[in-house]
Amino acid sequence: MYLRSTILVTLVLAFLSSASLWADSMGSSVDKTGPKVFTNMGKGQKATGADLRTGYISLINEWAPRYNLDAHLVEAVVAVESNYDRFAVSKKGAQGLMQLIPATAKRFGVRDAFDPADNIRGGIRYLNFLMSYFQGNLEHVLAAYNAGERTVVRYHGVPPYPETQEYIRKVTSLYHALNSVAAPAPVKWPRGKFRLKRIILPNGNILFTNTE
Repeated sequence: MYLRSTILVTLVLAFLSSASLWADSMGSSVDKTGPKVFTNMGKGQKATGADLRTGYISLINEWAPRYNLDAHLVEAVVAVESNYDRFAVSKKGAQGLMQLIPATAKRFGVRDAFDPADNIRGGIRYLNFLMSYFQGNLEHVLAAYNAGERTVVRYHGVPPYPETQEYIRKVTSLYHALNSVAAPAPVKWPRGKFRLKRIILPNGNILFTNTE
């Protein structure tokens, strides 16, 4: 007989700070209904609709395609820039989720840098401009986002700034990780045969289930 209980696999990215990616090891738990749930969240934590990132990711998913950008790239920039803090302000005066300096915010039509929708739209417009300006060279785009496009032009590429080089490493690493989660390798189960379908939940989590 095939195992008939619903099997769920939930992959959740949890970010502890803008200077790091996730570090939790994969664990498992069984709820009262019996399904096995695999997650990298700590014990007692649950992925709920209260997660503030859900709304921001929805905005990213809405606007990124309009400007021919991969939503995962924008999400990686937001995570590294502000760790999803809409009220973040840097020492240099960069503001909001995508850390726009006032001049850049004005340049790309942002009226309120602390409004999530306004900030994300402005940041996406800026990334779109940089993609065009640097002809899709992602390292140059990210270097320009961090240090300014004139700096990248002056150095004919990534400037020799440790902060900028580390920024590129963090964003690209997270970007690739998000893409990897979005397209996981086939799951091998120890017993039974399953016809699994993959569902992307509104909050960005990936769900695999053998239910119809």
